[in-house]
Amino acid sequence: MTETIKVLIDDIDPNRGILGNITKTNHTDFALRSIFPSRSTTNIEYIASGALKYINRDKLDKYVYPIVIHNLTYINFMFSIGDSDYDIIGLLPRQVKKQYFKNKVVILIIILEPLGGNNSAIDIMSFVKMIESNPRYNNMLFLTLHYIDSPNFLFINILQDVMVDWSPLDDGLMHYDEIKNYDNRHFCCFLMNFRESEERKWLIKFFIKNKLLTKGFVSATNWHDEELLFDNLDIESTLNKVSLNIIPEGNFDRRLDHFMSEKVYRCFKYKKPFIYLGQYQSLQYIRSIGYKTFSPIINEDYDQIENDKIRFIEVCKQIKILVDKPIEEFKDDMCQLEEICEHNYKLFISTQNEAKHTLISRLTK
Repeated sequence: MTETIKVLIDDIDPNRGILGNITKTNHTDFALRSIFPSRSTTNIEYIASGALKYINRDKLDKYVYPIVIHNLTYINFMFSIGDSDYDIIGLLPRQVKKQYFKNKVVILIIILEPLGGNNSAIDIMSFVKMIESNPRYNNMLFLTLHYIDSPNFLFINILQDVMVDWSPLDDGLMHYDEIKNYDNRHFCCFLMNFRESEERKWLIKFFIKNKLLTKGFVSATNWHDEELLFDNLDIESTLNKVSLNIIPEGNFDRRLDHFMSEKVYRCFKYKKPFIYLGQYQSLQYIRSIGYKTFSPIINEDYDQIENDKIRFIEVCKQIKILVDKPIEEFKDDMCQLEEICEHNYKLFISTQNEAKHTLISRLTK
């Protein structure tokens, strides 16, 4: 049976399409279709929010009003402890606000960035308690990158589409380097956006200096003077030609509130072991929510090193130790990790299915 999610949009432009509610981001349609892809049993129906006043009150269904948030700078100011109209609800169109308080509209807050962190004013647990304790927010659901034990917060893989297709190229089109005629290699590392952080540049220089590029598929768009690097690699076909993924996460120097992005989840989906260049104690966090990592086949002591530079050096050491092994020994090591990868795959699929079932139920029932 196909469920229909009726989505209210304030501005549906005939040329530009769906424009985001409140924040005016152009990622609203992208985010919703990542959560509810076209191949799923859920259909999205967009409706102009102004049309609510023309719908017969007796036939009024339940509607969803999505708000996509990228920048977290002002998120604390969008919510309030008490009964105040100077919050995000005060910004709603009058008809949407009216039906929200009649339990006919669910506000779906889709947060594309991790909450909390080094330079953030957000304390996650204080924020969660504020939302839970204010009756104004009873019909409000938050989708975040964090696992939060709260009826108002759900973890859904918001960026599911980029687990398969993603391109950093300015024209937005997918131009992939062709690798089907290459032999399988030891590892891959997707560094198309290496300019976002220094440790990613260090990692590329490590691969080059230690002559590891011929043993892996490494992408770094428009890196200067290195013909063995690829500009852009298709994620799925690349993972299918390697035994190991090296993850350059974007949280390397983060100190608070662990999270997981699509970089980890694509390893679960494609059943690949990984070495994680990320935040201190990230692997410990991953294990704490039920997934398994790859010790002792891969020495993961680096995860307990708080100093970022020393942790980076230890990650590189483990990459070199593993990749420099004789090919038969390397293959044997990877075979020993297949059971762990199968566990992670099953847990990922069941967790996502359960979360989506809960979300659809909350949005339609």
